[in-house]
Amino acid sequence: MRSILAGNGAVVLTDEMGNMGSHYDGFYFLDTRFVRNVRLRVEPEPEFLGTSATFREAVSHFSIPEKAVLVRRRKLDGFYEDRISAYNALNDEVEIKLEYTYEAPLEDIFQVRGFMGLKGEKGTPLREGAHSRGDRRLRVETNMSREDASLKARLKLAPFSKITLYVRFIPEVKDEALDLLGDRKLPLKNPVFTGSIALDDVFERAVENLHALTLHTVYGPVPLAGIPYFACPFGRDAIITSLFLLPYYPEYAAGTLRLFGAIQGRKNDPRSEEEPGKIPHEFRLGELAQSGKIPFGPYYGTVDATPLYVALAGEYLHWTGDMGLLEGIRSNLTRAVEWILEKLRGNGYITYVPGILGNKGWKDSRDAIVDEDGNPAKPPIALVEVQGYAYWALRLAGELEMTELDSEILLREAERLKKRFNRDFWIDGYYALALDGDGEPLRVVSSNMGHLLLTGIAEHEEDIAERLFQPDMLSSYGIRTLGSKERAYNPFSYHRGSVWPHDNALIALGLARIGRTDLAKELADRVFKAAKLMPEKELPELYSGLNELVPVPRANSPQAWSAASVFALVTASLGMEAGDELTVKPAEDARFIIRGVLFRDRRYLIRSNGGVDVEPL
Repeated sequence: MRSILAGNGAVVLTDEMGNMGSHYDGFYFLDTRFVRNVRLRVEPEPEFLGTSATFREAVSHFSIPEKAVLVRRRKLDGFYEDRISAYNALNDEVEIKLEYTYEAPLEDIFQVRGFMGLKGEKGTPLREGAHSRGDRRLRVETNMSREDASLKARLKLAPFSKITLYVRFIPEVKDEALDLLGDRKLPLKNPVFTGSIALDDVFERAVENLHALTLHTVYGPVPLAGIPYFACPFGRDAIITSLFLLPYYPEYAAGTLRLFGAIQGRKNDPRSEEEPGKIPHEFRLGELAQSGKIPFGPYYGTVDATPLYVALAGEYLHWTGDMGLLEGIRSNLTRAVEWILEKLRGNGYITYVPGILGNKGWKDSRDAIVDEDGNPAKPPIALVEVQGYAYWALRLAGELEMTELDSEILLREAERLKKRFNRDFWIDGYYALALDGDGEPLRVVSSNMGHLLLTGIAEHEEDIAERLFQPDMLSSYGIRTLGSKERAYNPFSYHRGSVWPHDNALIALGLARIGRTDLAKELADRVFKAAKLMPEKELPELYSGLNELVPVPRANSPQAWSAASVFALVTASLGMEAGDELTVKPAEDARFIIRGVLFRDRRYLIRSNGGVDVEPL
C-alpha cells in the first residue's frame, strides 16, 4: 500500500513504512523530484504495525519486541519532515541504532518519467547543508550526525524515556515558477450529505482529494490534474474540474480562467504548438520546461481546451453573475473565439494532426482514435465532441456578449456549424467518433458523443441517450469509452473500453440538460457504486469496462476531475441549472441535502427527498 502526501504543488510518495523504494517514489515540488531512495534502518530490527494517513500527515508504528516502540511521523507543509520518535517501554536502559539514507537528485519530472528519452539525474552532493542543481536547491536540517552519505544516530534511552530525531527537506526554487504561488486558503468543506455513511465518505474523500490537488496561485485556486505524473495545471483538466465545481466552489473557475488567460498563446511556435488565442494543454513548472529546454512551459498541443475555456467563462457567468471577472478576461475570450473561428474557416471543423501527443482531444493516447477496423484514423482528425465544444463556446459568447466581436455573427457561425455537423457526423443512429482526413466518418460507437448533450449542438439528443444506455456501452459501473462490440475494444485500455468517471459526469450533466434526470441519476448511482468499493472510497482516473469492478494499474489516483465528478453527478441528479433563476428539478429517487450552493452571490440549502426545497441561507 502506498502513502501519498500532497498539497499546493508538493507531493510525497512512499511505501506504508515511509521509505522510498519504487521508481516514482520521492518528494516532489513544482515538477521537480528533490528526494528519492529514502531508507530508514533500525537495529534491533522492528516489527511494522501499521500506518494511518491523510494527505497532510502519515504516521507509521513499529515495535521492537519487549524493548521499545517507534513512531515515524511524516508531514508536508511547504517542506517535508520525517520525524522518528523512540519510546523505551522498559524499566531498563535500551540502546537503538538508526541509519537514514536518501538521495537528492533534483531531477525534472520528465527525467523521472523518461519522457522523450530523457534520463534521470544522479544524486547531488551536500554542500553547506544543501544540495543544488541549476535553479533548484534543497536545504536539509537534522539533529542526526552525518557520516558520508548517511545520517546516523545511536540512542541510549533511559527507562520509559523518549528521544525524537528528525530530517527536514526544504525545497527552494529561484525561477518564475515560484512567482506563481499565492496565499493558501482554508480547506474546503463538503456540502453534500446523503444519509448513507458509505456514500457520504465518498464525498468527504473527494473534498480531501481536491484540497490535495489545489495549487494556490496569485490568480486564485487552480486544480492540478493528478498524482503522480500530472501534478501541474492542465488546461482541459482544470477547466472541466472547475466546471463540475461551479455550484459549490466557483473560486476554482475564477482562478483557472485567470491563470490560463495569462499564459494564453500569443504567437505561432511549431515546437510548443502555440498559436495566437490558444489555451495551453499543460503548464509544467520544472526547470527543463521553464528554461525552454523542453516545450512544456507551457505546451499547447490540444484542440479542446480553447473552446472549453470560453464555455467555462459563460457557465461561470450564469452561476455567479460576476461581470468583473468577465471584463478582466474579455480580451482573452476574444482571442480564444478568434482562434475557434480561424480553425472553422478551414474545412468547417476544428481538426488536428498528431504531434508530441498522438491525439489532441481528451482521449489523447496514440491508439485512442480508430476506425471501425481498429486502425488509427487518418489525419487531420475532427473529433465529434470538439465540434460540440466549439458550438457551445460560440453560442455562449454570442448570447452573453462575452467578447469584443459581433455577437450576431458568432450566433450565425454557431448555427452554421450545427447544421453541417448534424449532416456530416450523424450515421446509423449515433454520432461518429470523428471525421478522418478524407472527411469520412469513423463509424465507431464511443462515449465522446455523450458530451454533445451538454453543448446543444446535436439534433438527435434522445437517440444519443438511448444509444449510450445499450449494453455494449453501459457497464455496471458507468458508460464505457468505447462500445464492447467494436473491434478496438479493450476494457483495460486507457481510452478504448475503460470507464472514466469524469466522462460519465459530463454525460450526466448533458442528460440533465435535456430533461433526462432519471438517466443522469442512474448513471450517478453506477459511478457511486464503484466509488464505494474503491480503496479509500476514492475515484481513480479510470477503471476497467468490465461488469465487475477491476482497477486499471496505470490509473492516476487521486485525480482532480474524478474527485470533482461526484459533485457534477449530484448536480445532474438534481437537475440544477443556472439561468435567470436557480432551478432544481430532481430525479424522483434523488436523495440529497446540499448546504451552500452558490447562485448570484447567495448561498442556498437544497433538500431533495421525493420533493424539493430550496431555501436561502
